[in-house]
Amino acid sequence: MRATIIAHEKPPDPSSEEVHRFRFQIDDIQLGTVTEFVSLRTARVLVEHFEDGNALIRMLKAIVAAHCDEYDELVGREYSDLRNQAV
Repeated sequence: MRATIIAHEKPPDPSSEEVHRFRFQIDDIQLGTVTEFVSLRTARVLVEHFEDGNALIRMLKAIVAAHCDEYDELVGREYSDLRNQAV
């Protein structure tokens, strides 16, 4: 599986930091290609409850770890499942 951040949308109200939205694409042999959105708030909740290892969780962890001024720099980054990487 591969996850790619393809867009970042700033919230209409600058004081709504939790509402930053990230559009991402998942490429998977079994599922094909899926495009979805996730908010910063949802990403924070998910990384608290799931272990690292697959591409989606690795991507969400990168979003959560980034500072607000770094969100646009995440666009274009790809994340792969750990089991698919050479050791």
